[in-house]
Amino acid sequence: DPRIVKFWRFPYRRLEVEAIRDSMLSASGQLRRTMGGPGVYLEIPPEVLAGNSDRNVVWPKFDEAASSRRTVYAFVKRALVVPFLEVLDVCDTTRSTELRNRTTISTQALTLFNGDFTNRQARHLAERLQREAGDDPNRQIELAYRLTLSRAVTHSELVTMQRFLADAAGPEDRRLALEQLCRVILNLNEFV
Repeated sequence: DPRIVKFWRFPYRRLEVEAIRDSMLSASGQLRRTMGGPGVYLEIPPEVLAGNSDRNVVWPKFDEAASSRRTVYAFVKRALVVPFLEVLDVCDTTRSTELRNRTTISTQALTLFNGDFTNRQARHLAERLQREAGDDPNRQIELAYRLTLSRAVTHSELVTMQRFLADAAGPEDRRLALEQLCRVILNLNEFV
């Protein structure tokens, strides 16, 4: 059924940016589930604000705790779009349309792998794994897969991740290795 006319499976597609961001916040334990109220200001890099004539007024200082709400509460300014949202095809706020653009470009992969938001959530996820699974790498890996992919880790995945974590020497190296492991999991096709 190459044309998927019998709907025996849903074709793979990348989630919308709102779902990706919310899923990262949820997995890392940072998602604030407060409903209603005013919009939240997501992080905008200083380089983006630098080109604005009223940069001290146009966007408030970033507050991670306040901005950890669902993306539906994100404040949207037509003339100043949050780069993380824009690169992952947030809806066009300047015109009405029934479909959102869906692109596949290299900056999306780079943003998801190297961006501040993803790296911050990977750090929070690693801290959550240490808190909830202790220092046992096996338990940390198993919990990471349950929290991010909602499934058990396979044997080959477990062996690969164990090998990666085993290369870390001291406590600081182990913490950094766990963060990098979390960053990789948050970037799996299965996650996004």
